[in-house]
Amino acid sequence: MRLKHFFWIGLIIWWPLRAQQNTDYFEWGRQMELIAAVMEQVLNNYVETPNAEQLGTDAIKGMLKHTDRYTRFYDEQQMFDQRLRQSGHVSGIGVRVQAVDGGLQIREVLHDTPARKAGLMPGDTIVAIDSTFLQGLSAAQKDRLIKGKPGTDVHLLVKRGHDTLSFNIRRRMLDRKAVPYAAMLDDRTGYIRLRKFSKGASREVQDALVDLKNQGARQIILDLRGNPGGLLSEAINTVNLFIPKGKLVVETKGRLEKFNRKYFTKRSAIDEDIPLTVLINNRSASASEIVSGTLQDYDRARIVGDTSYGKGLVQRFFPLKYGTYVKITISKYYLPSGRSIQKRDYWHRDREGKVTRYRADTTAFFTEKGRKVYEHGGIAPDIFIPSDTLMPEVKYLSVKDLLFGFTVDYIRQHKAPASPAALDEHRLADKYISYAARHHLPFKTSWIEQLEKALETARSQKASATQLADLEQTLKRAEKEAESRLRRGRAHGQLGILLKRLLIHHYWGDRALAEYDVKNSPVVKRAAR
Repeated sequence: MRLKHFFWIGLIIWWPLRAQQNTDYFEWGRQMELIAAVMEQVLNNYVETPNAEQLGTDAIKGMLKHTDRYTRFYDEQQMFDQRLRQSGHVSGIGVRVQAVDGGLQIREVLHDTPARKAGLMPGDTIVAIDSTFLQGLSAAQKDRLIKGKPGTDVHLLVKRGHDTLSFNIRRRMLDRKAVPYAAMLDDRTGYIRLRKFSKGASREVQDALVDLKNQGARQIILDLRGNPGGLLSEAINTVNLFIPKGKLVVETKGRLEKFNRKYFTKRSAIDEDIPLTVLINNRSASASEIVSGTLQDYDRARIVGDTSYGKGLVQRFFPLKYGTYVKITISKYYLPSGRSIQKRDYWHRDREGKVTRYRADTTAFFTEKGRKVYEHGGIAPDIFIPSDTLMPEVKYLSVKDLLFGFTVDYIRQHKAPASPAALDEHRLADKYISYAARHHLPFKTSWIEQLEKALETARSQKASATQLADLEQTLKRAEKEAESRLRRGRAHGQLGILLKRLLIHHYWGDRALAEYDVKNSPVVKRAAR
């Protein structure tokens, strides 16, 4: 143990020499020595045998917690997964899972994957992987067991209702296209859906753009709604499809001069003149904001939808020991107009330590043609259409994940219909309401939850009988109104659409869902005008 202690002391002496000149060397070394000393005492004296790896990982996470949500530590497996995601490929069996007490619940089985061919279904719970039972393991441990290198086999023990099933499945590379759907919406409008800026994404957009122009497209809609970002190089190349060589796309500025850099387009554009509309929403982030914001700054595109997420921070991976890495925020993005798109201020928190937001719309910047744009609020669209239009009752069902059980039940009882058109939205909504009644699922809203909490507080504080009666009557009336709205009108229709989307995605996959969404999206309809 003493050798380990001396190793830490040596590390403490060496590490500050690598730091920047403005670092407080004494305090840095003092804190490192304290961490090593605490760890040594716990390992030597704790009542039970401690997990040294977990202690170290928790210490690192605790330190990074006081930076921002993007600065984090990656172990060897996490780094392997990260590289695969950036490449646009994932190694696995083709399921999306959620950690639950008994194991891993399968939330989605992707099309044309080993899991789909083997017969796994949404709602199945994986209870053991390669003879290792998952009960009691952490979410990260469970996730690590199911992943692995392509070509390797995995044995799953699965609970489906009261049955226990066994599956042997071979992992393989799963290729998910960056552009899952591109099509002509009418005789003049081409549509391209770009879901992530993974490796090769800009080439997929280019191929779709050329193909649509060959089909007669005279205007283009580039849909970045829900696109979380990805590789900066792909964002720059995507912008370059529509603006000429030599134009500034984005600039990075940070505390250290070595991380300050300007990024320009490097090639001739595919089309500098075709009318372009970019769709964004509150889940469009990072590279999506660079593309939409840069095209807005050059007045090259009309931006339609909801205000974007507001991630204007740049991260870089730095290698550590034993195949691990730390991803650190090194600078901020600035668009050609000079504005920052970062919305949250991680460095000036409130008294409770919560992250605050920058004050938006305080400083005006100008596009190439002189239009005012503002910083610190994400990308504000030129034509604003809110992304959250769900009725409160429907939003509650979605947020509380109360639709999944119904879709599992439906999928197990019904084979795929002939086409998505065979799924009637209103009939699905009616079926859900009957299902919810059988399973005693609530029809609520956030307002009803607040009423329930108020009633609980009133009872604990021994409010008067009159006050309690008034609250109870208000709560019952609100519950009846919520159920009534779900049984008819706008909420009923929205419920049916949500259910149909879930079933389309299961039965026919990404492309069919994108086609359904495009035909029913008011944002796309507005953009196509």
